[in-house]
Amino acid sequence: MKNPHNLPYPRTSTQEVLFEIINEGKTSIMTFCWMSGFRSRISELVNVYGLKLERIMETRNNKFANPYTFANHILPESEKPKAIELYNKLNSQTK
Repeated sequence: MKNPHNLPYPRTSTQEVLFEIINEGKTSIMTFCWMSGFRSRISELVNVYGLKLERIMETRNNKFANPYTFANHILPESEKPKAIELYNKLNSQTK
């Protein structure tokens, strides 16, 4: 897990999704396939905390050649300072 912004490591699932978005610039269900509440965490970041994410739909084929579509959530560079500030605030509120 790369950490170029030297952020403290996440303690909650919301922080983990935000950590990935800040450090990678984007995330999707493909990164967090094990997290049952991934889409809820994205909705929380957008609707509760006001983070503006761009969404690009991507289509791939599964092993049976059937297409499926998922969303890539991208953090615009203009939102990165707000995302880092939010991450530090959320991280300081948890033990």
